[in-house]
Amino acid sequence: MWDAVGSGMVRFTAALLLTLAASAPALAQPRCSAPRVLFAVDKSSSMLSELPAGGSKWQAARTALGTVAAGFEASVDFGLQVFPFPDRCEPGAITIDVGSNTATDLVDALGEPPPSGGNYTPMAQTLDVIASYAPMLDPEVDSHVVLITDGWQWCDPYEATTRFTPVASVERLRDLGLTVHVIGFGAGVDSLTLNRAAVAGGTALPGCDATLADPAAANHCYQQANDLTELTRALDGIARAITAEECDGWDNDCDGAVDEGFDVDSDGYTVCGTDPLTPGELDPTLSDCDDATSTTFPGAGEACNGVDDDCDGVIDPGCACEDGERRACGSAIGACIEGTQVCFRGAWGECEGGVTAEARELCDGVDEDCDGDVDEDADCGMGAVCIAGLCEPTEPEAPANPVEPEPEPTADAGPRPVPPMEGGCACDTTGPDASPLFGASFLLLLLAWRRRRPA
Repeated sequence: MWDAVGSGMVRFTAALLLTLAASAPALAQPRCSAPRVLFAVDKSSSMLSELPAGGSKWQAARTALGTVAAGFEASVDFGLQVFPFPDRCEPGAITIDVGSNTATDLVDALGEPPPSGGNYTPMAQTLDVIASYAPMLDPEVDSHVVLITDGWQWCDPYEATTRFTPVASVERLRDLGLTVHVIGFGAGVDSLTLNRAAVAGGTALPGCDATLADPAAANHCYQQANDLTELTRALDGIARAITAEECDGWDNDCDGAVDEGFDVDSDGYTVCGTDPLTPGELDPTLSDCDDATSTTFPGAGEACNGVDDDCDGVIDPGCACEDGERRACGSAIGACIEGTQVCFRGAWGECEGGVTAEARELCDGVDEDCDGDVDEDADCGMGAVCIAGLCEPTEPEAPANPVEPEPEPTADAGPRPVPPMEGGCACDTTGPDASPLFGASFLLLLLAWRRRRPA
């Protein structure tokens, strides 16, 4: 019995842990991959020049780096490289190895200022040193170089052909997977070279103009700083960009939480598909397709609402309509009037509010069955037909009191009796027999007159 109970408890506990892990992908993972940052700081003699607000550029750089490092030392592994080192035009050297250093370590390493003369600016040679520095070449770690300079690529004697060699050095670092941030400090920088270097390093500012050569111009691709405040602001912006949390299954900013900020609706699913059981792995089937709605996530119940609730790429499968949707129904032909259907639980409801067709057509000039024909097949009964909305008899009706018509005269019936005429005239000069008799009498009188005429 104990074995059965114990086995059941083990299975229950395992299922519970799996459920908790799946519902909380933002919990901290055992591995935190802190980004690595190497500050490459110009230590040429020109860094001793005074700023308009007071203090040297070297003092301002030391203060700004200390301030920013203090805010990010818990989330960034950083180191320091100064150039030249030890002096003149020697390539820069790594004076603090990249690792879990403190702001105090960084400030102390910058304690000795450059000499008042004799130190130049071997930028390209210094960047080439980084290309062989193993701690910055780990492909599993996000590595950044922050270049701070106040001058041109310069050694004694100056060679104009070496002006853009720092750009080529940045390109080589970029090919190795490093990101290079460029800060020009003061009015004596080579803006054209720094603009090109920022583009090559993958950190050009949005909408910048890489052809600018004047440090005082606006819209540079690199970060131009002219005093302590601007330098601090530039370094802080770079640090924030480097330590920003990414949706990748890792605790990028080493704050103990994974992919925070990518599960806004707190439904347990991130926009990139963080797999809670496999650190650093993303599963597209776990990606939240709507991080603004907590009821929309992979595996959610599908509702007929026009939304892909379960994030499977299919909207409302099996639904005829969306809940609450309305549409006209029925017919608007003849005597019919359209009604309305409302969608409920993905199906159309009854057609309500309309006038439907009658089964029997009447003889009234109305299309009762709503088929587009009026009074067809209307029944008017025996001996009648529907005409223009009225039932009419098929034969004329006999009069109620019929009258016998007077017969027509025939040829054998003799002359008709002549009715008496007014004025005593017993003849009918206009009757049908008057004209022949008159004509015959006239001919006889004419013949008698001719015979009596003397020869």
